[in-house]
Amino acid sequence: MMMKALTVSAFSLASTVALAQDEPVQTLFTNVNVFDGVNDGFLENANVLVEGNLIKTVSTAAISAGGATVINGDGRTLMPGLMDMHTHLSIVRALSTARHELSPLAHGAIAMKRAEGMLMNGFTTVMDVGGPAIYLKDLIDGDAGFFGPRIYSAEAFITQTNGHGDFCTRMEYNPNNSGGIKSWYEYYTACIADGVTEIRRCGRENFRKGATHLKMMVGGGVSSRFDPLHGLQGSPEEIAAAVEVARNMKTFVTVHAYTDESVRMAVEAGVPHILHAPLITEETAKLMGEKGVYMQPNLEAVLGLSEENAAAFLSPASFAKWKSIYDEYPVAMEAAIKHGVKIVFGTDLLAEWNQTLGFDKTAALELLQLEKYLGAAGTLRAATSTAAEIIDLMGPNDPYQEGAKGVVAEGAYADLLLVDGNVLEDLALLTDPDKNLVVIMKDGIIYKNTLN
Repeated sequence: MMMKALTVSAFSLASTVALAQDEPVQTLFTNVNVFDGVNDGFLENANVLVEGNLIKTVSTAAISAGGATVINGDGRTLMPGLMDMHTHLSIVRALSTARHELSPLAHGAIAMKRAEGMLMNGFTTVMDVGGPAIYLKDLIDGDAGFFGPRIYSAEAFITQTNGHGDFCTRMEYNPNNSGGIKSWYEYYTACIADGVTEIRRCGRENFRKGATHLKMMVGGGVSSRFDPLHGLQGSPEEIAAAVEVARNMKTFVTVHAYTDESVRMAVEAGVPHILHAPLITEETAKLMGEKGVYMQPNLEAVLGLSEENAAAFLSPASFAKWKSIYDEYPVAMEAAIKHGVKIVFGTDLLAEWNQTLGFDKTAALELLQLEKYLGAAGTLRAATSTAAEIIDLMGPNDPYQEGAKGVVAEGAYADLLLVDGNVLEDLALLTDPDKNLVVIMKDGIIYKNTLN
């Protein structure tokens, strides 16, 4: 089960061997400094025993495990696998072009490549908040040799006509007014809904597809063509309808929202998880803190870009929106932290169909932006144990119920990274996964091991 370089054929063989064992496979990590995903410091000189796909023992005392594969960490950091709680595995730029000109077969191939890359960069769990992803989950969880992170999918995001998820051109009829859906995008990627009844239909269709939660657009976005940032999308009644549909399934709605007004409208309607929120005021941050709302910022996509690079990367219309956010994000972050809003890690990275952005080291750069506000330990919590709290909100819709997630603890899933260095002193180690992630384990299976 120990591999220096993983190929699909090698993984298929390894999986077959594992399934043939009468007893659960055991892996023993020795002499490691454990960042458990919760505490600020390390459990030093520790040993961790993995049995099957769960962590069996975490101890500073020696662990006896005859027959276990032993990995001597030699003082390296053992930590939970990273969790990206804002992905779009099956969506590529430019969105309108991809909708009209790129085959759904191409989208699927690109998505699988992204999933493989994310796992090999240390992301063992992702939350896909828009676009088809259940098919990826099923392939990865199956025995056909595909590999990637655990996936929690919202399926098609819910958007109003002319909303952030409406990719129709100005010359197209609304699919709901022209005899039904005319593009696969309007079923698998974006469900256009106007009014409470259509919101309910979209939500229920997503759950039929296997969604673990819902995603709704409640304000304008940077990448979309026709919706200005200042516009509200969806009414309080429509958001409440989505919340009701999700609540009836014992799960929740997450929303895309930039402006203070859109965030407040969603929070007051019962939404527990806000994506972006760069323009919130201190008053709204206080409300979020009081209600226990989670916030997932995207700092690298804004603060990590120079103005020159943003102008080259974005369309003129999108650049103007980006520029209006740039100076405000630090203010929003400080207000959120002051009022105890729980920050969750996510990237929202999209790339051109033939580029690697989204599954290379770019994803981990978001960690460095977040570190400026939360410190190293706080940032890692946002990408591990705090992120796992979002999954807990999915209740019985979580298909992986056996163990805890985002922590190194007895009984937790064995999603583990062995890092060559001290991540609490140098978080940038995670931006060079090829060099510094010497062991990657997901679900008790080793996908990378450069030590043996």
